[in-house]
Amino acid sequence: MKRMLLAITAAVFAVAAGAGSAHANYAFSGTGSSGTLVAASETWSFNYDNAVLEQDWGSPGVGAGVVAYGESSPAFGMVITFQGEGVVIDSSSIAVGNGAGCVGSTFGGTTFCTLGPTDIWQAFQTGPNSIEFLAQDSSFFLSQNQDYFVNIFFSSSSVPTGFSGEWLTEFSPTGVPEPVSVALLATGLAGVGVVRRRRKSA
Repeated sequence: MKRMLLAITAAVFAVAAGAGSAHANYAFSGTGSSGTLVAASETWSFNYDNAVLEQDWGSPGVGAGVVAYGESSPAFGMVITFQGEGVVIDSSSIAVGNGAGCVGSTFGGTTFCTLGPTDIWQAFQTGPNSIEFLAQDSSFFLSQNQDYFVNIFFSSSSVPTGFSGEWLTEFSPTGVPEPVSVALLATGLAGVGVVRRRRKSA
């Protein structure tokens, strides 16, 4: 019983640690509605369509072509967080992007797509203003000078004042566990403890 309790405890802490651990070491930097990747030339900005500001952000923009990945290490995903009061990522657009294919338009939803070869990275929303894109196959990596695009749509009218994030240089197809999952594991652990105490007192 003691060994089982220790195993469950370890599992709970492993999941909790995974939810907050850093994935990689390449950072984005930017202020206002645009910015540039550190040590690379990719420019990220809000997208305009016929001079009308769309509530989406990307590189280089919806329907505006693609950009070449500038880092030397292959990437298997990316994480990004936007700063700014009231900035909220549109969850419904993520659902569209994960099922719409590699569509670089306002109809394609929130999506990340590598080109040459064409591979879609699955999107997972990790907070109101944060998201990660993960390759679901180890062959879906992004190589230096390979083209890609990303679109992220917002449900608020607020424009981010900045953003930060990382390229993920290790293959890890599973999204960050939701707080509910961690809570369920913790509840199960507590239940095991109660059963153990009752057996001792019996």
